[in-house]
Amino acid sequence: MKQPSKKARSDAGIKGKQLTDSQKAEVAAWLIDENLGYKEARERIAERFGVFVKSDSTVSEFYHSFALPWKYARSKGVADEFEKLAEGKFEEAALKRMKQLFFETASAPGADLKSLKTFAKILGDSHKLTLAQSRLELDKRKVKLLEAKASLADQATAIANDKQLSEEEQGARMRALFRM
Repeated sequence: MKQPSKKARSDAGIKGKQLTDSQKAEVAAWLIDENLGYKEARERIAERFGVFVKSDSTVSEFYHSFALPWKYARSKGVADEFEKLAEGKFEEAALKRMKQLFFETASAPGADLKSLKTFAKILGDSHKLTLAQSRLELDKRKVKLLEAKASLADQATAIANDKQLSEEEQGARMRALFRM
């Protein structure tokens, strides 16, 4: 007795072999980066790849089974790239994105602890760098103030040691020097 041939599943296009890995990544990018709705994603898949997707629930399953893991794998790649940047010199937007990726990775089921550790180290190093820059600016300001104070002291000493000036002239110059 011959078995009847099985009908292809209507959702085989998006989850099966009809889309290549790069096409699946492209669909995942639409869903994640563009925040494309399921209906719009189905329409774009049909238009772009000629693959019919029957329902929104199929796209939803694809989102949870492929797009989210793709997103977290990409986030780990971003973390690795950030780690390679020279000495933690992050722009504010990059740091904000890093914090977002840290949160997303931490809140994901089965979070990758190695990625979390990398994110935490990068964020901590960035904060340390910001503090060090603030301290450097304060130290520069202190040096300027000390140099100005030393200059005033040198000028006051020169006025006090100038024997050609009378006491009244020395007093007037000292008041002018110290703006009194």
